[in-house]
Amino acid sequence: MHWNLTRQPLPFLATLWVACFLACAGGAGAQTSEPTVSAPVLLEAQQVGYDKNNALVIARGGVEVVQGQYLLLADRIVYFQNQNLVRAEGNVTLLQPNGDVFFADQMELKDDLKTGVIQNFRARLADNAVFASREAKRLNPYQVRLKKAAYTPCKLCEGKDPFWQITANKVFIDDIDEKVTHQDATLSMLGVPVFYSPYLSHPTPKAGAKSGFLVPEYQAGQNLGTVVKIPYYWRIAPDRQATITPWYTGEGALLQADYQQLFDDGYFNGEVSGTNPDAINSQGQTTSGQEFRGHLYAQGSREFAPNWRYGFDVARTTDDTYLRRYGFGDQNALFSTLFVEGARRRNFASANGLVIQGLQQANNSDATPLVLPTLEGYYETSPYASGLRLHTYANAQSLTREEGVDQQRLSLTVGGNMPYISEGGQVFTFTGNLRGDFYDTQNLAIKNSTETFDGTTTRAIPQGAVEWRYPLIRQIEEASLVIEPTILGVVQPYSGNTQDISNEDNNLLELTDTNLFTLNRMTGLDTIDTGPRLAYGLRSQYLMSDGRSVEMLLGQNYSFDADTPFPNSTTPGEHLSDYIGRVAASFGNWNVGYLFAAEPSRFSLNRNELTGDFAWQWLSLSAAYLSIDQNQYLDASEEAYGSASVNVYGGWSLFGGARQDLLTDELIASNGGVVYRNDCFDIIFDVLRNNTRDRDIEPSTTFALRVGFKNLGEFGANP
Repeated sequence: MHWNLTRQPLPFLATLWVACFLACAGGAGAQTSEPTVSAPVLLEAQQVGYDKNNALVIARGGVEVVQGQYLLLADRIVYFQNQNLVRAEGNVTLLQPNGDVFFADQMELKDDLKTGVIQNFRARLADNAVFASREAKRLNPYQVRLKKAAYTPCKLCEGKDPFWQITANKVFIDDIDEKVTHQDATLSMLGVPVFYSPYLSHPTPKAGAKSGFLVPEYQAGQNLGTVVKIPYYWRIAPDRQATITPWYTGEGALLQADYQQLFDDGYFNGEVSGTNPDAINSQGQTTSGQEFRGHLYAQGSREFAPNWRYGFDVARTTDDTYLRRYGFGDQNALFSTLFVEGARRRNFASANGLVIQGLQQANNSDATPLVLPTLEGYYETSPYASGLRLHTYANAQSLTREEGVDQQRLSLTVGGNMPYISEGGQVFTFTGNLRGDFYDTQNLAIKNSTETFDGTTTRAIPQGAVEWRYPLIRQIEEASLVIEPTILGVVQPYSGNTQDISNEDNNLLELTDTNLFTLNRMTGLDTIDTGPRLAYGLRSQYLMSDGRSVEMLLGQNYSFDADTPFPNSTTPGEHLSDYIGRVAASFGNWNVGYLFAAEPSRFSLNRNELTGDFAWQWLSLSAAYLSIDQNQYLDASEEAYGSASVNVYGGWSLFGGARQDLLTDELIASNGGVVYRNDCFDIIFDVLRNNTRDRDIEPSTTFALRVGFKNLGEFGANP
């Protein structure tokens, strides 16, 4: 026998390498790909020898075998060619490209080098999870059975039990089904057994989605009592999936189903639920018998040509309070649309229909409009040499009701705008528009009369505007300051609004920083601004090199027509609007924003909106305040909200929040709880108090507990 120190490719070691790889690589979530025999193999050892008479190859002393991205380390490797047997001994380590590392005291392989036994098997996976067992048996290249095994994804500290681990008499690791199965399993936390199951399974670290039961959820509250959900996930195909969730509640059973599907050119998502509890009347009181309650959400779209798609967004429910009572949403109204749309550069066209379902007690379904269809189109030319751009906008809409006004509208706007920049950097934008509207209206009640109007109405609205901006920029050391005064002048007729047109799309108006300098302050088309007006103000920004910044906006509108339908001022007949302002600051750990509307003569604040948040190491804070007063379109309100999270010690933290109605001095909602998190476990306990009352929704206190085990899933309900 001859021994020497070598590092060179050896043909027979390719077979040896494949054998070692087959013995270890498929276990514990490894990839099922194998290195090819043709890949070059390098062997390094202190001693390598070959006994020709006994057909025996031995390598010892820091043995290192490299093939591609795979690395095998051992103190000694013996290859028995006649018996087709490979034995690796002493500190055996296998490193794979995916980051998994396998350890063993000894590996013995046979049956064409595809099966065998590994003594004192240990594995650290790419996600740092650890397997350990006294013995591992290789059943085939992709399946391993462990005896007396332990599993944990927690960080291991010498001399200490892991935070949690699973011990089992038998463990089956299957990379084909991408599943790990524990038989006769015990879950221990800090070395103390807390849960036993004859059967427990979880996916391998890099497993794809599989059908099966998900973690049950539960919660307790006063409206539904104890709620238990047992979801089942159905992996129908790579492009489609569904989740079916039976509920048990204090009111009986409920069934929920969710479905998602992807297409090469679109998608579909759907959610449906239904239950059959005791019937309730319009006041939310229980009556005799039972009634079906449920909801449907569905969204989808498909592309059918370049730049074109069609789709839908459906939201419907059986009654007003079902969504909020069962936790599917808190909307005051549901909107369902069907649409076709296309867009290219600045140009677009669309056709859609809208169905509305009101969910407030005062809503009358017969008076709720059906908007079908609405047709829109916009076209803008490329800029001419002068910078001039011409544009056209068209809108057609039909609105009908069972009770009340029916109205059809056709609107066409043509115009253009041209920018001009002076040598001194002043920016002028000239705009001209001509709009024509045609209305056909039925059953429109005439103010101060018992009669109704049925007929057609036309109007023409010319508009001209000039905007002037003068951006001034100054560098201050490593910071920059931008100040930009702005003046916008708009001219259009005093007339245009008539009682023969029903205002259907401009019922919620407010002058804010978003429309202070816009040509059309209205959100819709039915009601228009009238008369000439001016908008003037100042924008500024101070931006520092480290990302800190301060921004400011202050402006005001002046309307020559004091009777404009737009709420120019909270005082009727005033030409000057409120002062509109916005301040925002960002300084590393904290951000603050403030919006306001101040009455010009007394400087009383008709709107205050303050938001802020702060985050620093162990402390996180957020707060908001909103007050609205003297607004003819919005009810007076004053609310405050605050939340905080404090890291108390280690992974323990406390959190809480509250929303207060300051006008009525009532607490709207509040919550508080405790959280513990570490590298492999988290637990959240939350108590929520909601003081909202609406028919069959009573003020309630809900308790939610959620426990999460890394790689196993979460137990409980979302706080």
